[in-house]
Amino acid sequence: MKTKTLLIAAVMFLGLTAAAFAQATYSVGSTPVTAVVNTGQVELTGALSFSLSSGTSTTGTFTVSYGVPITSAFSAVTITAGTALVGGAACVIGPTGFAVNTTSSSNTNGVLIVNVPTGCTAGSINVSGIRVAVAGTTLTSLNASISSTGNLITAGQTSVTVISSIAAGIASGYPKVSTAGSINAISGGVTGSPVNITIKEGFLDAFGQTATSTNAGIRITLNAAPPAGVTFVFPATATTNGVGIPQFGTMNADGTGAAPGAPPTNIGLVTISSASTSLSVYYKMVSGSDSTTQETLTIPVTVNVDTNVVSLPIATASFTVVASMAPIGNAFATDGVTPITTAALIPRYAALDLGPATLVSIVSNNSVLLFPFVQSVGSLGYNTGLTIANTTLDPGKTAMGFTAAKAQSGTIQFQFFPSMPAGGTLPAKITYTTTAGSPGSGLDSTGKLVAGSTYTVLLTQLLAAAGQPTDFNGYIIAIPNFANAHGLFVISNFTSFSQGGLALVIPGDRTAGVEALNN
Repeated sequence: MKTKTLLIAAVMFLGLTAAAFAQATYSVGSTPVTAVVNTGQVELTGALSFSLSSGTSTTGTFTVSYGVPITSAFSAVTITAGTALVGGAACVIGPTGFAVNTTSSSNTNGVLIVNVPTGCTAGSINVSGIRVAVAGTTLTSLNASISSTGNLITAGQTSVTVISSIAAGIASGYPKVSTAGSINAISGGVTGSPVNITIKEGFLDAFGQTATSTNAGIRITLNAAPPAGVTFVFPATATTNGVGIPQFGTMNADGTGAAPGAPPTNIGLVTISSASTSLSVYYKMVSGSDSTTQETLTIPVTVNVDTNVVSLPIATASFTVVASMAPIGNAFATDGVTPITTAALIPRYAALDLGPATLVSIVSNNSVLLFPFVQSVGSLGYNTGLTIANTTLDPGKTAMGFTAAKAQSGTIQFQFFPSMPAGGTLPAKITYTTTAGSPGSGLDSTGKLVAGSTYTVLLTQLLAAAGQPTDFNGYIIAIPNFANAHGLFVISNFTSFSQGGLALVIPGDRTAGVEALNN
């Protein structure tokens, strides 16, 4: 009985050994893509190679797990021979040989399964064309995990790099506007137009036309529409600093042409106005990029004001822009499973707006008034009365003989500069801006001084409203948020002493060595 048992065990061992020797061992390599955009939905991965290094293949599979969704259709995966395949009739590339197992592969799970035929004794295959969604991850590179059934993978080669770097497509700190444009709220005059928006690549060829990022682009979005009569005009084309001055052109939101797969359609200049239903402008690369330079895209935006349409004075406002890689799109169809990749929909990105950068500001002609000395001493009964008049409600050109002011209203900011006490240190500046409920008389319910009105207040009232002690010696600079403000101050103990003067109007640049306040 013992002899028979040993004999059966030996037969089983020899059978298992024969089966093991029937397996092939494959070495795995990759040619990783250098860099992709971290908001990409269809970023290309590097090709994989499977090389038979020993043995004879048996029927089985290679499983490649990317760890992120595969967003290319499995029909788009390409399997080619590296070195010549040697073996039986099944050792070919095709449905009966090396082929994608579409039934077992999973787009959403990021798993590709390749069928391996029996009988191969030599040769290699390459697997390419896999695109993945890296948007929403924190990955900085991507490795694919390799496993096999029926055959073996060389030890240490079960994880291979398929993307070397996953990085931001737009460099940190961009978009930038070196000098924002300005619209005078009173006259409607424009300065600083055109205004240059600059956007730099996050890495070499992030905007380029390569297998990694074909026809990438940029979406520029404004924070708000301009008022009626004000327009922002984005040019039909924009340039980068690369070799040959590559051109970007304005595109439809999806960046595609008139038909699927058609070249992108340039839609010409884009004007953003008060009537615009979209506040985004899309640019897309339409000529070759410079893969040797980290390029900077420059978009000159023209600011126009039609004084026949705009209502003067214009409300003060600031218009900013943010930027995202574009075209924007989902990785899958609405079923969440089916890839929607076509040639016309590569690339696609998840929206990630960077910024903001100020493009244009509508600014009022602020008045600046200097009260050179004010004082309040509670123990002695001294206080200072301040008066500011909003004189923008004029009698008119007929009465005055010259052009009248534009009626305006606005808040008033007071900046208090205390004197340094004897033997002490200079106290910090105090700032207070009028608002609803501010002390004094003459303001409206929101704290604004309307055209034709006068604001009167005591120094101690302003200091209390600012949450400060009411004893004060020093000077005040008042900044009414409207033009043509004038003021008066009177220091008094309300019994035997009163003295004051007119507030000085500071007209402009104070960098001159000698200041002439001739008022």
